[in-house]
Amino acid sequence: MDTLKKLMIKEGIPLPEIPATKPKSDPNSIPLGAKATDSEIANLISVKIASNIVMCSTNMGQSIRTDIGLMWLKFHTEKVILGSKVKILMQQKGWLKIPPYYYPPGAPHN
Repeated sequence: MDTLKKLMIKEGIPLPEIPATKPKSDPNSIPLGAKATDSEIANLISVKIASNIVMCSTNMGQSIRTDIGLMWLKFHTEKVILGSKVKILMQQKGWLKIPPYYYPPGAPHN
């Protein structure tokens, strides 16, 4: 995100406050019932990536300045590449579940 940070500084836009760092923790000390599974984490990441792709597309379409639109296009492309990598990983690990086929009422079942 150095691109966005540099642009904000150049344009005189104040940078948001950086949140405090989180304390170190031992992942093995968290009880199994309270931990998110790898599948849950992967699905949450994929949802965040999908929403980021939509956000980048929206910002590209609303940009008046070409340089800003191109910056959002770059972010969009990076998110699409990341999303495809996550999808491939989820398929390999068996975390991607395909919903059952939809048969409309009255349609023949083959």
